[in-house]
Amino acid sequence: MWGRSMLRPYVFPCTFPRRMTDLKRSLRLADGLAMVVGMTVGAGIFRTPGLVAARLGRPGLTFVAWVLGAALAFLGALCFAELTTRQPRAAGKYVFVREAFGPRAGFVVGWVEALGTNGVAIAAIGVAAGEFLVRLSGRPPALIAPIGVGLVALFTGINLVGVASGRWVQNVVTAAKLLALGGVVVIAFARGTGAGWHGALPEAPVGWGVWVAVALAAHPVIWTYYGYPDLAKIAGEVVDPSRTLPRVLLGGLAATAALYLALNAAFLQVLPLERIAASNLVAADVMDTLVGASGGVLVAGLALLVVLASLNGNVFVTPRVLFGLARDGLAPAALARVNAGGTPWVAMLAIGVFAMALAATGTFELLLGLAIVQVLLIDSWAVIGLFRLRSRDGPAPFSVPGYPWVPLVFVAVYTALLVGTVRAQPKLVAGALAMLVVAYGLSWMVNKRTVEDGRGR
Repeated sequence: MWGRSMLRPYVFPCTFPRRMTDLKRSLRLADGLAMVVGMTVGAGIFRTPGLVAARLGRPGLTFVAWVLGAALAFLGALCFAELTTRQPRAAGKYVFVREAFGPRAGFVVGWVEALGTNGVAIAAIGVAAGEFLVRLSGRPPALIAPIGVGLVALFTGINLVGVASGRWVQNVVTAAKLLALGGVVVIAFARGTGAGWHGALPEAPVGWGVWVAVALAAHPVIWTYYGYPDLAKIAGEVVDPSRTLPRVLLGGLAATAALYLALNAAFLQVLPLERIAASNLVAADVMDTLVGASGGVLVAGLALLVVLASLNGNVFVTPRVLFGLARDGLAPAALARVNAGGTPWVAMLAIGVFAMALAATGTFELLLGLAIVQVLLIDSWAVIGLFRLRSRDGPAPFSVPGYPWVPLVFVAVYTALLVGTVRAQPKLVAGALAMLVVAYGLSWMVNKRTVEDGRGR
């Protein structure tokens, strides 16, 4: 598919057909906030607190991990706020890296992010939704994968209709889940006894093992806070991007962080740490403890609602990466086709089919780990590009306060987490790096002139 032979590179049809409809700027502040919060507050806050508690083994350290995760996400949001106002175009990080380091680097980042990060994340969210639906319905665990595949297919179909349908679903579901999660926090603090704030797990890490555990616990924390950079993928559809994008990024993340910290404190207020560490749906166990089985079922339904909003948001934004690659001549031109509803429909189908295949064969933790390693690599690459863009292009509508220290600290932390992951899970990191190497090799099979000088845009 990529080439007619190994000796003769295939030339993508790099001209952008003029009859295509471009993506329209129709998303306003409320839509952007719903998209960021909806994508961020998803499977993670239900599925990952148990993983974090199990890896760290101490309540204080567990809560601190969530606080540090919020601080790191805020640094990243500041960097991406400047990057998105510099390049308010569909496709996000691909655009930033291409503008900073050239089309070949952009090709690698675009394809790996679309498939190795977001495509994998969509599959992981689908699997988590399958887990929650199985728990809610009492069905056998063997149905988790088929349900996950079906849900990915459902939301791909919804978003194929057009931007309006995807946006409407996102706004409604996001508002509902925020109200419901706020209710969980209120009930937990009103009736909890502080059971989780005392003691430690018998296998809690000590010495150097604490730092390795922190690196591994950072994976689910980062993923749970992740979602804000994905706003960059729809920057080309946001009205008044210079003003709206920073407000959406920082406002959406602030609301998300406040909710996460309140929820994690609420979990510790009700459940002992060992029960949190053993749970894959902590919020449901909290409500089951406080108000009985009916409360657990209610929160399992809430968890499903939350995850579906996250799934919808990720399905909405990810095809915009392939659209951007095709628009610039770095992917088959068909991926830039836009239907009457404003959706890049061929790219949407491609992402949907890829994610369904992964959901059918993968597990949540494996998919999560692979996606986060790619996040550590690609986000660092994009933020490093900020230094080059600043020196070359001058001021932007939004500038990172504390520059250059904010992006330097962000990249340094991501690098340290990657080093810790190499020590603990070398095969996982090797697999992620292999994706980058394969993408780089494939970049040589694209029209040489397009890759070298960016023509085709």
